[in-house]
Amino acid sequence: KQWYQRRVAITAGGIPIFILFLYHSYNLGFYKKIDYGYNMRFNICIATIHHSLLLGWGLWNWSHRPHIKKAVWVIVLSTMAVLLELGDFPPIWGVFDAHALWHAATIPITKIWWDFIVEDCVYEYLRYKRKVV
Repeated sequence: KQWYQRRVAITAGGIPIFILFLYHSYNLGFYKKIDYGYNMRFNICIATIHHSLLLGWGLWNWSHRPHIKKAVWVIVLSTMAVLLELGDFPPIWGVFDAHALWHAATIPITKIWWDFIVEDCVYEYLRYKRKVV
């Protein structure tokens, strides 16, 4: 019964997010000119919500999931990387602008996030295996 309630809760939470995504895509895709300011505000809002939820989940699970520290690092580093995207400045040496540096900053963040996902999957698998055996 518990797995069913969890599945219903996830679905009930996911449907409004999916509708919001469709609305956002519609706003960006069916106008002749993409509103860059709207897109940035929307993405910052979604990232803030995501980071807040992930941080709350991380603090809740801090004591028994040692790999949570990687998720917290992703939050900190991606927040710092967004400052490059928001702080548009002239290119350094005429080559590296804020957007290029933002892309470069996301490379190590992706590796840390991948490591977290793999370790969390292993953790969940081992936890499941202990319950079954």
